[in-house]
Amino acid sequence: MTTTHISSHNGNWLSLLSATFACFIIVTGEFLAISVLNNIAYDFQISTDTAGLTVTVTSIAGMASSLFVPIYAKNIDRRQVLLFLVALMILANAITAFASNFSLVLLGRFALGIALGGFWGVAAGLVIRLAPKNMSITTSVTIFFSAVTLVTVLGVPLGAWLSDNYGWRMPYIALVIAGAVAFLMQYFSLPSLKPSSSMQWKELLLMPSHPIARKGLIIFTLIFLAHFSAYNYFTVFFKQTAGFIEGQISALLLFFGVASVVGNILAGYVGKYNVRYNFAISALLLALAFLALSVLDFNWATSIIFVFSWGIAAGMVPATINMWMHVHVPELTEKGSALITFMFLILITIGSLVGGYVMDHFNGGVLMMSMLTISTFAFLLVFTFARGLTNCARFCLKWCVYKTASHTLI
Repeated sequence: MTTTHISSHNGNWLSLLSATFACFIIVTGEFLAISVLNNIAYDFQISTDTAGLTVTVTSIAGMASSLFVPIYAKNIDRRQVLLFLVALMILANAITAFASNFSLVLLGRFALGIALGGFWGVAAGLVIRLAPKNMSITTSVTIFFSAVTLVTVLGVPLGAWLSDNYGWRMPYIALVIAGAVAFLMQYFSLPSLKPSSSMQWKELLLMPSHPIARKGLIIFTLIFLAHFSAYNYFTVFFKQTAGFIEGQISALLLFFGVASVVGNILAGYVGKYNVRYNFAISALLLALAFLALSVLDFNWATSIIFVFSWGIAAGMVPATINMWMHVHVPELTEKGSALITFMFLILITIGSLVGGYVMDHFNGGVLMMSMLTISTFAFLLVFTFARGLTNCARFCLKWCVYKTASHTLI
């Protein structure tokens, strides 16, 4: 897609920026639990496996709402839907921030998942209607999805810093305040957004039934499962296994975020030649990082190098799965976007459970070795299961690069 101009909308700069800001807050809230996991476990005197449920319940609720909200709210003005979801996000973070027991924390995280999945299920298709007159489609969507990249380089590291210095509740209090600002911005700027289309349940199965699309989904699943199983316990691993202090871990999260941005850019470049190579590079970098973190002695310099490698690998995959579908099955891309979002949340959930089990019953080294096995298997599938697949034509991949940000978050 080129920089085609919007033909019909009644948006403005504030409506676009308010939606972008809300997106940033919601996604930050989703991944913040990963950086404060150890502190939550200590505060409530529970295991890290149990604390990992804060990630799991958000993903489960998000999976359901990402499908239910777009389908069952099809006749409701999207302005009202977005305002409701942002209000729910504020309530969810408030419940978490002031929870007196772990059950209330889980309730808050579940409510956040509903807001998260519903927001992405609705807002991603409204960006061009929120943009000001004469703004190109690529510009408006790039602005909106830049919120996700900022989460990895700003939102999560800032949340980790607040947690280190003021306690794990403070980042959630900050999100409540920021959410209130986003709500007011949307209330005074969002135009009426009558729904123009809807999705049917039966359309969810179109993509996995296509043989080439299915190959991409399988490789995508393996790489992201390996990533999230380890990343959900990033803080715990580097604190317990590597012995790093909280300030060092916050810095590593920042390096990871910067690397994920680099990975997204790299995917756009390599994908011009062969999208399949993106999967190969990502799986290889991930395997090298997990190998090094499981067998090498820990020091600050080597940890930065391999966390950066890990971040590049993770940043490439969301771009790649969207490019894969655009190159090989372009007729299914629009309908398949909801499925990819749904799978993304499933992988967070499964990764949290797998990583938590390994950390509780074994140790961080075993976790890294296990994920090394999965990422290596994904690398081999690229050259066996998906052997011979090449880009069938030269595509303008700009759309793929900005579209992928809706699935990035790491």
